[in-house]
Amino acid sequence: MGERRFTESELGEYNGKEGKPTYVAFNGNVYDLSGSGLWADGEHMGSHTAGSELTRNLESAPHGDEVFSAYPVIGVLVGEPVVEGLGQILRRLVPHPMIVHFPIAYSLMVPLFSALYLLTGELSFEAASYYLLIIGFLTAPVCFLSGFLSWKVAYKGKTSAAFTRKKLFSLALIVVITVCSVWRTLDPLILVSATGLSYVYLALLMSLIPIVTVLGHTGGKIVYP
Repeated sequence: MGERRFTESELGEYNGKEGKPTYVAFNGNVYDLSGSGLWADGEHMGSHTAGSELTRNLESAPHGDEVFSAYPVIGVLVGEPVVEGLGQILRRLVPHPMIVHFPIAYSLMVPLFSALYLLTGELSFEAASYYLLIIGFLTAPVCFLSGFLSWKVAYKGKTSAAFTRKKLFSLALIVVITVCSVWRTLDPLILVSATGLSYVYLALLMSLIPIVTVLGHTGGKIVYP
C-alpha cells in the first residue's frame, strides 16, 4: 500500500479532467483508476465522479470492492482538519433524504385532488388541493437548499448529468408551485370558474406530476446507481 495521505479536499484535485489522474477513495484506500475505460473524463455511469469518497455510494451497488482489485492503491484517506468538522457532521446527518419526500408527495397530491374536484364537483377537494399546494410551496425551497448543501458537502460540488438534471427540475418545481400558489391565492375561483385561464392553471398543476417524477427518479439514480 502506498503511504501517501489524502484529505478529501486533496483527493478532489484528482478528478480525471484536463489530463489529471483519476483517483477515488473506498473504505479508506485511495485507488488510481486512470487506466479504466469506465471512468472516461473522470465520470462513471453518469452518477459518480473522480476525486470522491465512494464508500457510501457503493454500499447499494451490485458489486463490492472486488472491482478495485485490478487497480493500484496509491494512498489512504485521512480526515480533514478540524475546520472541516461542520461539513463532516452535515454529511453524516444527510438532511436532504429526510426532507425530499415532503414536496414530492405534496406536489403529487395537488393535481390529484384537483382532478377529484373536476370529477365530483366537491369543493372540499379543490380546497384540499390548495392547502397542499401552499405546503408544497413552503417546503420546496427548503428541500432545494438542503439538496444543494448535500451536493456541496457530500459530493464536493462535482457536476454530472444527473446533478444538472436534478437542479434544473428542482428549479422548475419551485417556479411552477410558486406561480400556482400565488395565482390561486389571488384568485380563489380560478379552477371553479371554468374559464380559459382555468385550463392554463390546471395544466400547470398537472405539470407537477412529470416534474417530481423526474426528480424522484434522478435522485434514486444518484443514491442507488
